Amino acid sequence: MIDWFVKFFSFIKLSNYWVQIGITLFSILLLAIGVFFEVNSRTLMMAGEGITDALAFSKKVAFSRMKVRTDITMVIVALIISLVFSHQLIGIREGTIFSALLAGRCVGLIERHFPKLTAWVRGSNEHGNSKTEQVLQ
Repeated sequence: MIDWFVKFFSFIKLSNYWVQIGITLFSILLLAIGVFFEVNSRTLMMAGEGITDALAFSKKVAFSRMKVRTDITMVIVALIISLVFSHQLIGIREGTIFSALLAGRCVGLIERHFPKLTAWVRGSNEHGNSKTEQVLQ
């Protein structure tokens, strides 16, 4: 899908660096919204979020905080692999760093500022009970 979207939107030429940064920040917000729905819906997750969710559960840390930690770790590992095998920095620039630092924080902001949305996506009421638990009670 990424390759398709890159080709589809190839007609857009952003020559101004600050406009590129703005579009990058907007895309990080869209990514965070997608991750919020993916994780809070308790359905099948992509590998990155699945590992993050498992670590957050086992360490009893909020997902949003663990996401920042795992994303930074993955960027560092990618940086090391890039330098070791190609002796140059490939595939890591400002957008990668911004995404690692901001996506998890944006997920946390959504969860914190929209508790009713979070409860709705999780399928629970304001007391944290799921719809299944409500039926059983």
